[in-house]
Amino acid sequence: MRDTPIVRIMTTDPVTIGSTDSVAEARALFESRNIHHLPVVDDGKLAGIVSSADLLKLFLVDERADLLANARVRQIMEVCPMTLNAKATLREAAEKLQIGSFHALLVIDEERTLVGIVTSGDLIDALLKSLPVGDGSIIEAPDQGLSELVEANQKLKAAYQAAELYIRSGHGEREHSVLVKRLADVRSSTRDVDL
Repeated sequence: MRDTPIVRIMTTDPVTIGSTDSVAEARALFESRNIHHLPVVDDGKLAGIVSSADLLKLFLVDERADLLANARVRQIMEVCPMTLNAKATLREAAEKLQIGSFHALLVIDEERTLVGIVTSGDLIDALLKSLPVGDGSIIEAPDQGLSELVEANQKLKAAYQAAELYIRSGHGEREHSVLVKRLADVRSSTRDVDL
């Protein structure tokens, strides 16, 4: 698994935004696409990255609507994001994610053109697919219909989002109850899988 090329798990053609676009546009993309990271691309080249956490910090620091309405992505984006070459491996991605306080790596070619994005969630998914189950076998794909897989994936995503919110919030009680509920939903939908 460690030598697996990153291109096998990365999201190709990720949703992007420009540095002069408004923070409101970025927020709308995060909500409508249900994503947490937006690569910033100007004139076809990688310029930075903005995360949903960056937006959260902005809204927590400054609640004045007039400033928020005029804020631009370039004002809150990370201008030196961690990147990977398209020839990188899963091990290289895991090593970079381990040393930083970020959860996404931008995959670029030799001309700094964005070719994909890989997140910590992508790596965890790849790891889970490679781990043996109780009898030592490795399950490549669950024996379920597509609609069941989509539903299970949505529940797992909700549990992941609740866990991320819980970890970052500092408001333990409310987020704890949301996390417990999401985990219960996942457990009830995956009776045959030992969580």
